[in-house]
Amino acid sequence: MAGGSPPSIVVVGSGLAGFGVLRELRRLSPDAKLTLVTMEDGHFYSKPALSTALAKEKTADTLITSNAGKMALQLKLDARTGRQAEAIDRAGKALLTTGGPVPYDVLILATGAIPVRPPIEGEAAHRAIAVNQLDHYARFRTELPDGARVLIMGSGLVGTEFANDLISTGYKPVVVDMLPLPLAQLVPPPVGEKVRDALSAQGVEWHLGRKITAIGYRGGVPGYVATLDDGTMVEADLVLSAVGLRPNVKLAAEAGLDIGLGIKVNEYGQTSDPHIFAIGDCAEYQHGLSAYVTPIMAAARGIAPSALGTPTEIRFPPLSVQVKTTLLPINLLPPPRSAKGEWRCLEDDAKGSKHLFVDTGGIVRGYVLTQDKCEERMEMDAKVGGTA
Repeated sequence: MAGGSPPSIVVVGSGLAGFGVLRELRRLSPDAKLTLVTMEDGHFYSKPALSTALAKEKTADTLITSNAGKMALQLKLDARTGRQAEAIDRAGKALLTTGGPVPYDVLILATGAIPVRPPIEGEAAHRAIAVNQLDHYARFRTELPDGARVLIMGSGLVGTEFANDLISTGYKPVVVDMLPLPLAQLVPPPVGEKVRDALSAQGVEWHLGRKITAIGYRGGVPGYVATLDDGTMVEADLVLSAVGLRPNVKLAAEAGLDIGLGIKVNEYGQTSDPHIFAIGDCAEYQHGLSAYVTPIMAAARGIAPSALGTPTEIRFPPLSVQVKTTLLPINLLPPPRSAKGEWRCLEDDAKGSKHLFVDTGGIVRGYVLTQDKCEERMEMDAKVGGTA
């Protein structure tokens, strides 16, 4: 940025994190040279909407809220779509891509997360679809027969939301998970039981406390047969993998940046190289990973001015999450994974339930609200960090 010339900032990734920080950069600097590098088409869409798109009768095309051309024009971007970022030349300050090197003053990594692929045997194991971006959803819709029986691997946030979406639109979801209850890593057992029962009442089939050992093709007709660890055979027309995501750190790791669970960043979003920042699902902030919309937007508001030369600490609000299960609405703020403590039920009645996670020091570190009590989210946000 020497000589007072407008900075050249390159952003890798066209998800919410990439476009979020690009919007903030353009708002703060009308003259900055902004370049987007992405393997995708460069369209803007809501990734959280993928798990509720069926009920809203959305196709991959209608999920796009702003196409690539409009985004490039609106943000005055040099959009390098369909390009893979292959390496970072830190000494030469250039991103090496399949379309050639792209020089930068500042590089911002918004490489997202990649689906976890559990080791499963069988000739059809590779056919499981993980819906983590628009083209994945397009394939899912193309391969989804009317009224299909869909095997969902995983009952976490995404798996449970897909089960809710599928059962609400005339499909037959079958959910398999090693854990004993849905959302087991996010909510206390009584809430997990209510989620299970609410979806079961509509026709969701659960195989909890079980794991899939193999997936093969169904003989004679299209489809699949999954074998569970207790010998149960589950037939399905489609297999959806929702066993989790892990930060996409490959590019950063190969460049020698500090890596933990994700790409480690400081309070400004800087990596161990001060000219490189990371944001979103790929980043490991000082409090840990934050793979939701609210922290992405908060990080964008701190990283953009920092990248433009004004160090600005990222300030995260309470990172609450709306679970998009219409059959049992839930708002929650998960406690930190490192927190030791217990869930306490404050209320449980016809209007829903209210739970607090209280650590060993008596401090409120998280909460879960269900049904009508979801409206109390702001009140509960204010309790976090205080004494129970």
